[in-house]
Amino acid sequence: MQNKHFGSSSVPTNNNQEKLSIISMAINDLPNVLTIESAAHSHPWSEKLFMSNFGKRYINHILLLNGQIVGYFIASYVAGEVTLLNIAIAPEQQGKGLGQYLLTYLQGFATDLAQQEIWLEVRASNQAAIKLYQRLGFVDVDIRPAYYPTDNGREDAIIMCCYL
Repeated sequence: MQNKHFGSSSVPTNNNQEKLSIISMAINDLPNVLTIESAAHSHPWSEKLFMSNFGKRYINHILLLNGQIVGYFIASYVAGEVTLLNIAIAPEQQGKGLGQYLLTYLQGFATDLAQQEIWLEVRASNQAAIKLYQRLGFVDVDIRPAYYPTDNGREDAIIMCCYL
């Protein structure tokens, strides 16, 4: 499906030599996605978990910068709701607005699918992500105590929702 909010899903970045594009994730993208996953998350998903998140009800896309995978998201949708299951930007590309670009794309894509809400969970300690989600219209809905593993125990998850 082409996202009307991004036309061909290709736009120039601030540097005229760079090109961003967002395309559907394929199974053969997983080696590069897993590299980013391991670098970006303290407790990364396994290849098996990624594989279990492909199918009709999933929206899995990769973000390309000059043809190289620099980010991705995994989401599912049912009954008017999208759930963002996983999102990451390669650590060396973070802080450049790419996460916002990817999330804005997901919001447009969800709207095109006639979905009304996007739900997510985020580590309570991930303040950069929380601020980004808030800028994009996500609001805190609840807390899942001791949801995420940490090196020293467990950490709360903040449940957030964006009403489209």
